[in-house]
Amino acid sequence: MSIARALPTATADGAAVTTPTRTGRYGEAYSAALTNKEMFFADEGSHFVAVNPTAGTGILGHAAPTTFDETKANILIYNGNAGGGARIYLQSIKLVETVVSVGDTRVQVNFSLDYGNLFSSGGTALTKSNVNADSNNTSGAIITAGAVVLSAATANRRLLGNHVLRGANIDVVWDTYEFVFGAVGGSSGNSVTQTTTAAWITQHLHPIVIGPGQMFKMVLWAASESTGPTFEYLINYVER
Repeated sequence: MSIARALPTATADGAAVTTPTRTGRYGEAYSAALTNKEMFFADEGSHFVAVNPTAGTGILGHAAPTTFDETKANILIYNGNAGGGARIYLQSIKLVETVVSVGDTRVQVNFSLDYGNLFSSGGTALTKSNVNADSNNTSGAIITAGAVVLSAATANRRLLGNHVLRGANIDVVWDTYEFVFGAVGGSSGNSVTQTTTAAWITQHLHPIVIGPGQMFKMVLWAASESTGPTFEYLINYVER
């Protein structure tokens, strides 16, 4: 078995490889993890973050998304890797509110996966960086946030769940919403019905995998809203 600290060339599905010392019933290799953090992915150059182009400056969302409208996304992640290339494994999304929305009574968000790049117009391209300064690996993801306009969802679109960020109360500057994907525990943070104090709300969710030529979208809306919120973004993902 060869030794490679950096990410080696990918092996096609079905190709014969040397059997590891110990495997599970489906052929997967057993290993003893040195840490439960993402050190391995960072070390091999597969871990990336996407952030606002200007630190401290938020990106405004859609003007008045009062109902669930899949053509008005707040985040679009398209996996631009060619067929058979790397998948994108979402690790977390953090939204920090810098300017509150106007008139809303309930803030909620929906996640979904779809096929192809349905981007039409709008939004701001986020700045992507490899978290390992020793790695020259670049990301094939195309990540846009804000008032992103999309074409209609395809017939094969997969809805992945709806989540309430703020209940009956309006949002507050410095509200922080965090989604952790593939986490093993429950959710934590302040109450979604908190009124005047900025809340930090973390929700632990299922894994999300974006294959080559596929896209992930986050749609955010609120009843009675006349102006959408402005966020700083931190999107944390592995690509391999």
